[in-house]
Amino acid sequence: MIDKKNRYFELKKLLDSYSRQYYLLDDPAVSDAEYDKLYNELLAIEAEFPELKDASSPSQKVGAKVSKKFKRITHATEMLSLENAYDEEDIAEFIERVRKAGSENVDFVLEPKFDGLSVSIKYKNGVLVNAATRGDGRVGEDVTQNVLTMDIPKKISLDYELEVRGEIIMLKADFQELNKQKEQDGEKIFANPRNAAAGSLRQLDAEITRSRKLKLFTYAIISSEAHFSTQIEVLETLKKNGFTVTEHFALCKTQEEAHAFYENLEKHRADLEYDVDGVVYKVNDLSLQNKLGASAKFPRHSIAYKFTAEKAETTVKDIVVQVGRTGNITPVAELVPVTVGGVVVSRATLHNKDEIEKKDIRVGDRVVIQRAGDVIPQVLYPIIEERPKDSKPFIFPDKCPCCGSTLVREEAEVAIKCINLDCQAQIIEHLVHFVSKNAFDIDGLGEQSIRYLFEKGIVKSAPDIFEIESKNGRKFNLQNAEGWGRQSLENLFASINGAKRISLDRFIYSLGIPQVGRTASKLIATFWGSCKSMLDCIHEEKYDDLLAIDGVGQSTVDDIRNFCENEHNLTVIKRLAGDESSSGCVVVTDVERVEGGELAGKTVVFTGTLQKFSREEAKELTERMGAKTSSSVSSKTSFVVVGENAGSKLEDAKKKGIKILSEEDFEKIIKKISRS
Repeated sequence: MIDKKNRYFELKKLLDSYSRQYYLLDDPAVSDAEYDKLYNELLAIEAEFPELKDASSPSQKVGAKVSKKFKRITHATEMLSLENAYDEEDIAEFIERVRKAGSENVDFVLEPKFDGLSVSIKYKNGVLVNAATRGDGRVGEDVTQNVLTMDIPKKISLDYELEVRGEIIMLKADFQELNKQKEQDGEKIFANPRNAAAGSLRQLDAEITRSRKLKLFTYAIISSEAHFSTQIEVLETLKKNGFTVTEHFALCKTQEEAHAFYENLEKHRADLEYDVDGVVYKVNDLSLQNKLGASAKFPRHSIAYKFTAEKAETTVKDIVVQVGRTGNITPVAELVPVTVGGVVVSRATLHNKDEIEKKDIRVGDRVVIQRAGDVIPQVLYPIIEERPKDSKPFIFPDKCPCCGSTLVREEAEVAIKCINLDCQAQIIEHLVHFVSKNAFDIDGLGEQSIRYLFEKGIVKSAPDIFEIESKNGRKFNLQNAEGWGRQSLENLFASINGAKRISLDRFIYSLGIPQVGRTASKLIATFWGSCKSMLDCIHEEKYDDLLAIDGVGQSTVDDIRNFCENEHNLTVIKRLAGDESSSGCVVVTDVERVEGGELAGKTVVFTGTLQKFSREEAKELTERMGAKTSSSVSSKTSFVVVGENAGSKLEDAKKKGIKILSEEDFEKIIKKISRS
């Protein structure tokens, strides 16, 4: 039981992290197949030990919390996920459940399961009012202005209040064109059309969305005033009102008819102009749909029959290792190009040294690779019987392929690293990170440009970027070099100058400290409050103070200490932000705080699921009001804010006599302080 319980909490943490990467960051860390495998393992443990399951389980949650970048829109009816089926036995069970609730003669509408971003568009009196992503199913992100840039009906003939639901996708051809342009611009390319569609829609600048070619395929109308009797009628009504509806759907009366449709679509999926990853089986009778209802996460009237992961055979031409920003060494298989699901694959990740040894993958091997609409194709296994007789095991290098430094592997770590901070590969990756969108956001400096400037000796470290303009024409001339003309140079200099004022959280993120991503950067910035406090912490070596931040652990603090105690890194920080003896290249703005108020100087603990705030939002708001947040209840705790399904922290607070606030109480305090 203990082993399974530990595994359960490990799975929860993994799946929550992967969901956040997929839904919130549009940057999946694992394939759909790998996620489904872990998710099904979690379900099996929950079935065996139901007492472990609560509202925080991935099996009870839809999508992910909405991003703070967007306003929130509450859906009239929850936007749920679809339960997955993986074989005909799963489908037979689904059909049996439906027939028990209805009758033996149940028709099903089969539609492609689009691999895109779900949206709900509200119309009132025939006019488009707003549009929202699915978000966590109950509350979505307001993407109205972005949706208005798309070729969809802004006015319709239906004059009652309704929500039209569908999937926003990017066609394969448009995806390839977009990635080609991003590659030419030296920018990071999208992993797949789903990521490209999601990333293009979830832009703060609607003009970026307008420039991307997005399509909306619709499949539902949600309204208490609508009087449709079947799903087929809904699709016909959508089409009559100018919405795009897939042509690949069928009304099926038997499981055999449905399976024939499924097999045919899977066979021809590579020929479709958009990505699909399965077939949706949906009860045609809407009154039966309503009768069937829904679980906490899935409607009971529909199921998604997933296609099997697409596989192919090819040959490993070479195995190369790459050096990442933090020094991690990642092996990659160079393959004889092969088409998998309509995409030409020539590279596949091998993850790490242990993975290569475990699977015994060698140069020259005939291998099976898999692509399931995911990030980077993976090598499943070598075909041993076809291995060349002179084959030799791959020997993982003990020296960095870039700088020649000895590679290290810390105890209990999977990653093998180059720890030489002067390693050219790491420096270039650091510089690319420094100018990236969530850091200094300098347009015109993609990876290709950074590499050119570094190799020419123009930019050797981050502060050099802010001296390019002053040295241009005096020490070097960039015009007509690497494609820069007069106008593009002026645009570059304007972008660099515009980036000289930066918020503290973005500044911290730009430094590229291991384990300090966007979330940790915001938490740490809120704790420090100002660049001066950050520099004081570094000077006085008060790194352990950061342990008071809920969400920042000892290993993160150790990485911050190691980073800041490095002489080169400290010089970079001082050149950028300045110190007592000189001003820096940039101005780092303080975190805005509200002085005084009911929360000033207090320590607040949150427990349970909050409905109006994400946990991160609540913590940030609290700290801006001059309070601290903690993950545990102690004698120093001032308030415990309680959400739904509160756990042991609520009981601890009651025993210690600590004041308990509902989410509504907390919201009133925040509003009161904000008005004062």
